[in-house]
Amino acid sequence: MENFKPKSLLLISILSLITFGIYNIYWIYITSNDINKYMEKEYLNPSLAAILSVLTCGLFTVYWFYKYATIVFNDMSKKADLDSYGENAIVLAILLFIPFGYIYSLVTLQYKLNIIFDKK
Repeated sequence: MENFKPKSLLLISILSLITFGIYNIYWIYITSNDINKYMEKEYLNPSLAAILSVLTCGLFTVYWFYKYATIVFNDMSKKADLDSYGENAIVLAILLFIPFGYIYSLVTLQYKLNIIFDKK
C-alpha cells in the first residue's frame, strides 16, 4: 500500500486564501488521487475533477465535496476502523455557499484524511 502523507491544515488554509481559490483546484486533484489510491478504486479521474471544477466555475466542486466527503466519512473510515459518528458530507457541500465556508470544508475533509492516513 502506498505511503500517504498528512497535509498541513494551516498551509491549506493560507494557500487557499492567498491564491484566491486556485490552490483549491490543485487540492481537489491531489486529494482525488489520494482517495482513489487509498481505496484502490477510481471513483473519478483526478484530472477530470480539476477540469470540471474550472469549467463549471466551481459548481462541480459542490458535487465533488459531497461525493468524496461521503467516501471519506463512510468507506475510508470503515477501512481504517474509525468511527464517523456525527460527520455529514452534505454539510461540507452546503458550506461552500457561505463566505469562507470553502476553507472550512477543505480543512474539515483534510483533517479527517490526516487521521485516516496517520492510522495506516
